[in-house]
Order: sequence, then C-alpha cells, then structure tokens
Amino acid sequence: MIAQAPSADSFPRMRQLRVLRILLVTGVASATPAYAQPAASRTGARQPGVDVLQYAFRVDFPAAAFPDTLRFVSTITARRSAQLNTLSLDLVAGMRVDSARVNARAVTATRTGERVGIALPDGSGDTISVSLFYHGAPTDGLIIRRDSGGWTAFGDNFPNRARQWLAVVDHPSDKALVEWDVRAPATHRVIANGTLLEETPESGRTPIPMVRTRWKTLRPIYTAIMVIGVAPFAVVELGDTACGLGELPGCVRQSVWTTPAQRAFVPGNFARAGEIVALFSRLAGPYPYEKLAHVASSTRYGGMENAAAIFYSGSLFRQGSPSEGLIAHETAHQWFGDAVTVHEWPHVWLSEGFATYFAALWTEHARGDSAFIADRIAMRSQVLKAKITWEVPVINEQLDDVSRVLNSNVYQKAGFVLHMLRREIGDSAFFDGIRAYYVAHRHGNAMTSDLQAQFERTAGRSLDWFFEQWMRRPGVAELRPSWRWDARAKQLMVTVAQGNRGAPYRLTLLIDVTDASGRTTRVPVAIPAQSTVTVAVPVALSAAPQRVIFDADAEVLATISSP
Repeated sequence: MIAQAPSADSFPRMRQLRVLRILLVTGVASATPAYAQPAASRTGARQPGVDVLQYAFRVDFPAAAFPDTLRFVSTITARRSAQLNTLSLDLVAGMRVDSARVNARAVTATRTGERVGIALPDGSGDTISVSLFYHGAPTDGLIIRRDSGGWTAFGDNFPNRARQWLAVVDHPSDKALVEWDVRAPATHRVIANGTLLEETPESGRTPIPMVRTRWKTLRPIYTAIMVIGVAPFAVVELGDTACGLGELPGCVRQSVWTTPAQRAFVPGNFARAGEIVALFSRLAGPYPYEKLAHVASSTRYGGMENAAAIFYSGSLFRQGSPSEGLIAHETAHQWFGDAVTVHEWPHVWLSEGFATYFAALWTEHARGDSAFIADRIAMRSQVLKAKITWEVPVINEQLDDVSRVLNSNVYQKAGFVLHMLRREIGDSAFFDGIRAYYVAHRHGNAMTSDLQAQFERTAGRSLDWFFEQWMRRPGVAELRPSWRWDARAKQLMVTVAQGNRGAPYRLTLLIDVTDASGRTTRVPVAIPAQSTVTVAVPVALSAAPQRVIFDADAEVLATISSP
C-alpha cells in the first residue's frame, strides 16, 4: 500500500503519490546464517496448534437509509494439530457477541478484552467448524460513510484492523480461503476478493429491496487483505488482459469500480493495467488470483493491495485516475505481499520494497532509462532525508507496534537495495532468483532468509555480506571520492573515504571517465569495506582525463560528496 500524507519518517501515514512512480547453482552453503534466525516476535503470532483453512463471513446490512448496526456471522474451518481446548479469535469489544457454535452445536464464548475464546471439544488432528454470531457498528476496519449517494462501506484492514469488524486470527502467518455472503440494499453493489458466485434479489417485505451477493476465493490470503466494498458503484470493464499469463486458465479479467459521477474519467491510466499485469507476470510468475478489480474507496491509504480487489482513495478519481506508478505499485503487491506474504511484520520490506521496485521496473519498461533513473533519484532522496534511515535497519526485529510498521526504510530503501542487488549479481541471476522465490512461497509465507537463499542459489555465491550491511544495519554509505592522474604510470587513481557514522560498506562504484578526446567510458570499480581505499581505475588513458564523475545514474545508496 501507499499512505497518504508526505512525511519522510512516517510512510504509513503518507502517500507520496508523485514518488509513487517509484518508482540454482552448486557451491553455495545451504545453512542459514546465524544472523538470519528470526528473533522472538514482538508483533503477535498465529495461534499454536491450529491452522485456519477457510473463513466464511456473513454480513447483513439493514434495509435502512444508513447502516447503524450490522449483523455478522464468522464461520472458521480450522485444522487442529494438537490438543486445543479453546479457539481464540481477535474481535474488538465494540462487536457484541450473541452466540457461538462448534460443529453446529451451541458452545460457550468468553470475551477477554479484544479476544473471544470459544470452547472446543476434546480432540487433535481433526478439522473443526466454529461459528460466531455477533453485531455492532464498526468504527474502524469497515469504514462506513455518508456521501451524496447515501452511504458507502469499505473494508480497510491493514495491518491488524480486520479484528475491528471480523472475528479472525489476525496475523499474516495464518492464511486462509475466504467466502463472502453480503446482504445489502439493491441500490448498492458489492465487490470483494475472489470470484463472483451470485447477485440475487431477495424476496420479502422490506423498506428497501435487498440483494444477496456472494464472492469466494480460490487461493488463501491473509486477514489484512480480506475485504468488501459496498457502494452505488458504476463498473467499467477493462476486459480480458494478460491472457495465458495467469495461474488460473484463460485471461485476467480487470475492471474499475467507481462512482457514477467519476465514470467519465475511466479508464484513464487504467488503460495500461493489462500491460502492467503482463509485465509482472513475466518478471515474477503467473498472476495469482481470479480477477483484478480497481476500486474507488474510503481507504486511509492512497492505495491498498487487497487480493484481486485493489482499493484506492476515492479522491484520486475526482480529476482523473490514480497515477500509473500507484497502479503498478498496488498491482505488484498481488505477487509480493498478497500471494507471498511475510511471516513476521519486521520483514514487511518483502512486500513494500518489492512493490516499490516493481513500480520502478514498470517505469523502466514504459518510459525508458531516463525515467527509471529519475525514479531511483527520487527513491534515494527520500531515504537520505529520512531520520529513520539512521535509527533502525530495514529489518527491525525490535518492532513492537504494528501501527509503525511502514516507513521509508521498507519502501524506498528496500526498493533501492533490490536495485543494487540486481546490479551486483546481474539480471539473469536476479530475475531467476525472484521467480524461484515466488514459486517456492506463493500462497504461503516467507522471511528474508528465504529470499536470500534463492538469490544465493541463482548467483552461485554467498550474499551474507550484502544482506547484513544493507538490511540489518541502519544507515547508508557515506562516500567522499576523489581522483588524481599519475602521469608517470599513465594511470587514473581514485581514493574513496567513507564516513564514520557506521561501519564502511562494500560496494561497486560506477565511474564515468571522459578522456582528452571527449569520449566517456563507464567503469565499475569494486570498493572494499574499508574506511579509506585507493584503487587504480581499469581504463586505458594516454593523458589526464577531462572529467571524472562518480555514480552519475544513482546506482548506489549513498551520499557522495567532495573530500
């Protein structure tokens, strides 16, 4: 997702829309390095002894002018791997529990704060069905607002706000299938994850005609991206796209769900949505879901990557449509964040960093090298001006508040680091590694060590040093390069001093050398992790160069200044 208000240190609250253009081989040790072992989670975990297989949510909106109270049924199908006497579900206290059933039998439900415990019969190694009946008026998670068309309701669950209206195990490590059964006034339509099963008018005497709508997923997702949108939508079909490039047979059906007043602005930038899905399918792997809907909504974010139903801030549709960069960023999340989901929140860069860099790859594909360089410059600028860059690493194992999980480290810094890794190991090993990682973990969970292992296999060498310095240390490289001409040896010499706010970095510095005739040669120079080093630049020169430029195209995450 991308947040709405621009702030260098608080990307969760921000949405920098313009920066959004954001842009197996033998011989590698298979043991996971000691530093990659995950610390004990400070941000919650799945419930031990149980694996949720499916959620079935019934949501009843009243036949009224405004939905003041909603009724819900959450039915959880779960597998017990050990003896478990109580299933604990996350659900805020504002949702009033009416009753509970296990395998169709009434049982006791006990509330403790923002959790509901449901008594289970003795047993292990079995599959159980648990239903919780409750009602209330959500104040978060499901955003219900009045507007000129009456009212709208949109799920907005990230990162752990599904519990505001849904009874769930609210952690990304427990993914499940989801089925939606929504009863709402006929003036409104319902969009949700998955594939549409039915839209059926209900018979009966109600003040407002009602419609029952059902959606169902074919692939498991996590609770933050399980959503519905209920509004008087105007739907614009974008048609079949990326044919033969999806995980499911056929084409990827795309559409835009907006207001009748905004319909005239569509498709706008969504005209390229099919090309974006096709590019990412070729780079990462087949598109994972049943369809892709782009929805004008009430999300607190500029865009939220709900599986198969991306929610964008409705304000972005008022004078056109969301930017191509935002569309690309949220679309990339369908692979990274949705299909491959982080196992623990400190590794959320695996979602946001990939989406940031893949949006930049879309820029490279659609706009060319100059625009791609501009994206990298914007990404690097954001990192260099953010205080958090020097406060915590990208993988922040000390994170204990998921409301602070998003920042420029996990977006721009992580995205830029992916670009440096691409340059370090080459395009073939880089994209082969991404595809191998995606295939190994799609519809499941992953940690940074999983990604590193795949890149080490495709690159054929250890990358411990790379992930250690860029992902597990705060800061960036601080370089003070200079050059001199050794006339006797006819050799260009470069000295690079590194700052002392952190340990020195190992990196490759691209140097543009313009000779006496005006010809420019770009030379990669390996810089070891030393505070100061002098190296001979491997370029043939007969006289002193006219000009020497360091990192002209923003290829390294560093400040570069004169000594």
